[in-house]
Amino acid sequence: MASRVAYLAENLGDVNQPWRRAMPELLLATGGNIGNLAFWHAARLLFDAEEVHLISRDTRLDAVPADVEVFVIPAANFLHAGADLTRLAELVRALNRPCLVIGLGAQAESEASPPTLKPGTLDFLLEVARLSPSIGVRGPFTQEFCRSLGVTNTTVLGCPSLFINPQRQLGELIEGRIAALSGGSGPYAVHAACIKPGLQSVERELARLVLLHPGSAWLVQRPLELMKPIQGEALSNPAEIAYFARCAEFLGFANPAALVDFLRRHGQVPSSVSDWAHGLRRFTAAVNTRIHGTMMGMAAGLPSLCICHDTRTRELAKQLRVPHIAPRDLIEHRYSVPALFAAARFSGRDFDAGRGEAAAGYAAAIRSVGLRPSRHLLGFLDA
Repeated sequence: MASRVAYLAENLGDVNQPWRRAMPELLLATGGNIGNLAFWHAARLLFDAEEVHLISRDTRLDAVPADVEVFVIPAANFLHAGADLTRLAELVRALNRPCLVIGLGAQAESEASPPTLKPGTLDFLLEVARLSPSIGVRGPFTQEFCRSLGVTNTTVLGCPSLFINPQRQLGELIEGRIAALSGGSGPYAVHAACIKPGLQSVERELARLVLLHPGSAWLVQRPLELMKPIQGEALSNPAEIAYFARCAEFLGFANPAALVDFLRRHGQVPSSVSDWAHGLRRFTAAVNTRIHGTMMGMAAGLPSLCICHDTRTRELAKQLRVPHIAPRDLIEHRYSVPALFAAARFSGRDFDAGRGEAAAGYAAAIRSVGLRPSRHLLGFLDA
């Protein structure tokens, strides 16, 4: 069995000494999105290895130990129009080791308009296809997208964040807590800040939800301009100031100063998976436009709901069997969080069964590259 691994991540879900880092540096340490902490942490839970060497997308071949046997690539949202993975493709080709690709995702606003990849990103996809017995993709949309590019050795496995909490009956526990929701009194956690066309009414309602329920929190995974004020850091240039003003208008605040006040009172930016999950336990439920915020809530045993607004959130929420609704459902039931969860029709039993099925798929994928599935992962399989 292989035991020496190159692992594509900045860390394993815990930013080192976050208290010494300004927000730009903290965001850089998470690969540009705080949600990556959950993804990197969860993927590492799945396999055993004696040595794990963290590398970045820009790592040169001579910086990778020569005795590395497998290249593990948590791939998340790699296949989108803006990505240029030329350097990573070159590293994969030069390293020429079996690749374990986890959670590869194609990103677009609509299933009818898949992304057009840059040459370097297509090169990466073809290289990992050559070196992978089967690429782990997050859902059917990504699988079909890969097939359209000639890559057929894929397996739908969802996202490893499904396995952060080892409790076998987690879904049934959460379903019971959903049933116990009453009155809509909160406090609530909201993972939001998706500033894009078509989502304005949803994001405004989520900000209103936080304001209406004392003790509620608005957790930001990105962008940087909304993270800085949470820590009292000044916006540093005219472009940041202008974008922040647009965010204030988008979210329904009277002016930028009102948004700063909201962020100082309610904003949070996690810097580790443990603190993130622990902090969520004080809330009654979580309502989100961020899928990894949703998964962190589920990991904490919190009723957590994703409002699906693009191919990523729709594909993952359905594949992972987490509570999810469309934006129109939020608007219809916006005055009652229990009604939002009722509209999602969550089944704890189906969620738990899906975890078992996904665990079997991950175990097979891990063995196919010569690694050992971890005891943590095997704990989700039937005896």
